[in-house]
Amino acid sequence: MAQNIVLVFGKKQPSKYAWVSEIRSMAESAQKAPQQFCVRLTSRTKAGFQGQTILTAIPQIREDVPVGILMRALNVIGDK
Repeated sequence: MAQNIVLVFGKKQPSKYAWVSEIRSMAESAQKAPQQFCVRLTSRTKAGFQGQTILTAIPQIREDVPVGILMRALNVIGDK
């Protein structure tokens, strides 16, 4: 796959995720394997758009993390 490019895939339903975005990043001068960062939108429920969450998959963390929690942990948005 191409490096330093965002790839977006729509998943066929029924599936746990409606859309998946993959970002593989690699420094041009480094000879390391590329790092992968995934952003996933959960599928709709019968109630409509309620309950849909945006989750991220980070290489250092085993479970998916909601984007809002990740932004607060990185101090991008405040607690107010």
